[in-house]
Amino acid sequence: IKQQQSSLLHYYGDRVAEDPSTPGYGSECEDSVPSPPTSSEGQTNSMESILRDIHQTNSQIEERISEIKLSISSMDKKMEAFTKRLDKAEHRLGNTEDSVHGVETTMQQLQETVVKLQEKTDDLENRSCRCNLRLVGLPEGEEGKDPVSFLESWLLSFLNLPDLSNNLEVEQAHRAFLPRTSSTDRPRMFIFKLLRYRDKEVILRQARNLGTLTFKNKPMYIFPDMSADLFQKRKSFFGVKCLCKGLDIPFALLFPARLRIDFQGQRLFFTNPLDAENHIKMASLPEDSPPSPQE
Repeated sequence: IKQQQSSLLHYYGDRVAEDPSTPGYGSECEDSVPSPPTSSEGQTNSMESILRDIHQTNSQIEERISEIKLSISSMDKKMEAFTKRLDKAEHRLGNTEDSVHGVETTMQQLQETVVKLQEKTDDLENRSCRCNLRLVGLPEGEEGKDPVSFLESWLLSFLNLPDLSNNLEVEQAHRAFLPRTSSTDRPRMFIFKLLRYRDKEVILRQARNLGTLTFKNKPMYIFPDMSADLFQKRKSFFGVKCLCKGLDIPFALLFPARLRIDFQGQRLFFTNPLDAENHIKMASLPEDSPPSPQE
């Protein structure tokens, strides 16, 4: 402000000196004529006009400063509000991250629990069917109204099982729960449960020894009863079983799906057929055989 006032004083002073209407001003051609002295009244008027302009400028500057102060005050309030909201957002974000971490931990625990429960459920389901057998090809109605008594007598004669005479006990027996639309359809599967697991093994062994089974000129088949998942697991061991047969390695597929082999004086157990196959192939290689080339 002081610099601006000083500039105005210089400006108006130059204006007074250059104004031709002011007393004492003369042209260049009238240098010989002496200029009369400047009156004090004209200087007073000029100073008053200068002061008015200075006051007017000061008032404008003060108005602008007031506007700037108001704007800065408004910005301060907004910044304070934004800071509070940012603090709240950071606090909520921290709580959310903690919650998400807890949820992820809980989800992982639940997934592990679900896997364990699924394995237990499969094991219970398969064990509940451990003494069950499936009979395929038996004509409809052949069992009569008492399928349990029919099987206890019919299996002995059909499979020639004198060792189980008067000792074979069937707990339950029924056809598969499928609708039979016409007499030309294939007979439904017959499912029955034996009282003793040993009897089931005897029946399956005798069926394998007899080879092809026929009843009334129709083929008959006897299978162990198991879930679809367990059937696929046991079926996956088919290749390694063929490998064991080709190498004369004693083996047994244990319940539910575990392969036991007697190999090089050791009894080994495998739940993965690929692991069993790799172990047999690696152990069967001669000691001085060169390693296979790697690409």
